[in-house]
Amino acid sequence: MRKMKMKKKCKMIMVLLAFLMCISWLCVPVKADAATKLPNKVYKNVKGKWYTQSSSSGYNIKFTKTRVKYYDRSTNKLVYNCKIIKVTKIKKGYYKGEYKIVYKGPFGKNCYKTVNKGKKGFDYFYLYNGKWQYSGSSSLFKGKWKV
Repeated sequence: MRKMKMKKKCKMIMVLLAFLMCISWLCVPVKADAATKLPNKVYKNVKGKWYTQSSSSGYNIKFTKTRVKYYDRSTNKLVYNCKIIKVTKIKKGYYKGEYKIVYKGPFGKNCYKTVNKGKKGFDYFYLYNGKWQYSGSSSLFKGKWKV
C-alpha cells in the first residue's frame, strides 16, 4: 500500500515538473530584433537634414546610424521613428553602385535608394503587392528644413 502511494506521488511530481517546464519555456523573454547599422561610408553621406518635395504635407527627415526619423514640417515634432532593417549595395541596373536602405515604416516596408552615393539625394520606394513602387514626391533632397 505504501509503495502505491509513493508511485502516485512520484507521478504527480513528474507531471507537475513537466507542467512547470512548459510554463517556464513560454515565459522566456524574446529579444527584439536589433536595428541594422548604416556602414560608416554610407552614414557620412546621409547624415544631416533632408526634406521631401511634397508641397502640402511633406516631412523633414533625419538619418541616424540605425533609424530614419520623420518630423512634421509645420511643427518640427517627431512623427515616425523607423528602424532600419537592411542596407545593401545595388549590383546592377539604373542604381548600380548605389545603396538601398530598407526600413520598417508606419505602414509597411519602405526604402530609399541613394543618388550619387547619397550626396545628391534619395529616391523613395514603398512595397505594394510585393513590388517596389517609386514615389517622386516622397524622394529626399538635401538642404535646410522648410518650416
